[in-house]
Amino acid sequence: MKQPEITQVLLLAHGWGYNHRFFNALLNSLPASTRNSTLFVCLEAGYFPEQAKQGLMIFTAGINTPGQWVHYPAEVLHSLVLAYAEVPWLGLGHSLGFSKLLDFSVRWHSMLSVHGFTHFTNNRVLGRMIRKAEQNMAEVLADFHNRCVHNAQWATLDEQTLLADLRSMQELNAANALQQALSQGAELHAWASNTDEIVPMALTLQCFENHLKHQNRTLHTLASEHAGIATAPARYTDTLLPLLSQH
Repeated sequence: MKQPEITQVLLLAHGWGYNHRFFNALLNSLPASTRNSTLFVCLEAGYFPEQAKQGLMIFTAGINTPGQWVHYPAEVLHSLVLAYAEVPWLGLGHSLGFSKLLDFSVRWHSMLSVHGFTHFTNNRVLGRMIRKAEQNMAEVLADFHNRCVHNAQWATLDEQTLLADLRSMQELNAANALQQALSQGAELHAWASNTDEIVPMALTLQCFENHLKHQNRTLHTLASEHAGIATAPARYTDTLLPLLSQH
């Protein structure tokens, strides 16, 4: 049977305290036509080493079988950019993952922020998390997952990578990188919630409102916890699916 043609690449980036499996429910909820014509690639932070090391995970969607992830070294991304230069690249980042997407020199067609941000403002809470994580990372992670209302399963932790990414948020400022991506023609779409305990609506508006207005778009608002796209993706797909099905 001839494989369907790849008509777009969706580069995913999970947030702090999760890994590529965070997106399983979303990808498995997509229509077969979208799953089979999209190359799904996830930036993997490697927080849970027994599941995946740092690098890339590529989702292979079977015709009649559940999709599976295959690990590749991070350097493979350059080859993918060249191999799929003629199809649109969409970047979907959850939480911290959105700013991580902006580290890559991809000519984006669309940037999709799901409870994401370009800077983080609650440095008091962040500082407290960091101090506690230096002593007991597992406890901090468990508390974070409870606040997100979604627990990730893990057996081992790469505590240094988790701690480094926490600390990076204290100085994070990806506003210029976002502006550069938009100036090169990228479309911006963003989702946020008033019930998100991690990224308040006010922070989302600080990061994205002016950019969205410039593109004559509005923020997608919904009633959802911070990790809602992993637990109830159907809440997002009415606005997300048209963006993933147009290429």
